[in-house]
Amino acid sequence: MQNDKTKDLIHFHFLVFLWGFTSILGALINLESIQIVWHRMFIAFFLVGIYLFFKKRKYFLIPKKYFIKLLIAGILISTHWVAFFYAIKISGVSLTLSIMASGAFITSIIEPIVFKRKLSFKELIFGSLTFVGLIIIFSAEFDQLIGMSIAFLATLLSIFFTLLNSNLVKEKLSPITITFYELFFGWFAISIYMLFNLDYFYTIFDFSNKDLILLIILGSICTAYAHVGSVKVMRNLSPFSFMIIINLEPVYAICLSLLFFGESELMSFDFYIGLIVILIAIFLDSFDKRKIRIEKLNENKLHL
Repeated sequence: MQNDKTKDLIHFHFLVFLWGFTSILGALINLESIQIVWHRMFIAFFLVGIYLFFKKRKYFLIPKKYFIKLLIAGILISTHWVAFFYAIKISGVSLTLSIMASGAFITSIIEPIVFKRKLSFKELIFGSLTFVGLIIIFSAEFDQLIGMSIAFLATLLSIFFTLLNSNLVKEKLSPITITFYELFFGWFAISIYMLFNLDYFYTIFDFSNKDLILLIILGSICTAYAHVGSVKVMRNLSPFSFMIIINLEPVYAICLSLLFFGESELMSFDFYIGLIVILIAIFLDSFDKRKIRIEKLNENKLHL
């Protein structure tokens, strides 16, 4: 059992590394952000669909009452990815991922409002620390205000998508079913949009062999495989471990961007101070939530 947990831990680090690598692929592919997402979602839902067809065919079935929620979730995730890749195109990987790193704390502020629970004092403290980090980054890179604003929009879309997904999971829908339909509906929504914006539609397949290879890697390994793999590793990883490792995604992505793009991705000293402040807030919040969870478990044991 311990050996399985170690394997899943290493595997999940690799999966988060792949998620971080998506930003590099987005910067390298010579297509508009909306076209990148169209290809990504098509390849991913097609491969997940094949997986379901041969392994878990019954998971294609969903109750009608979830149709609208899955449609909205699909539109949210596709719009998030379009904004995410667009921000990378105009402002670079490091800046985009630094803004995206604030998502964990913005979620901790919005989530209590959505689910009608009390906002804890510690969440406000950690959220304020994240806000300070964002202010430092915005001040240091003010000339990239448009890119940072789009990255922040991508973060908000990701948060609302996560909250909706959380609600769907509580309804006992299979994560793999949720993923398939969200990818399909997201791809379908982008296809409809592109039919009304024919410039995107006419050039959808206008790419080089290099771009084709990168798109296949993005849609298959970094999306379909990474998601199916993340569902599998949940069996042996605690929510705390899961959350901590996910928070390493911007770190992996920024390190990769320096490796691939060199000096063009180097930012000012103040930028890295702001990023460090955000990451410290993320990990302090994660450890605090773990402590609270342990205390609740101990309390439950005493009442048994």
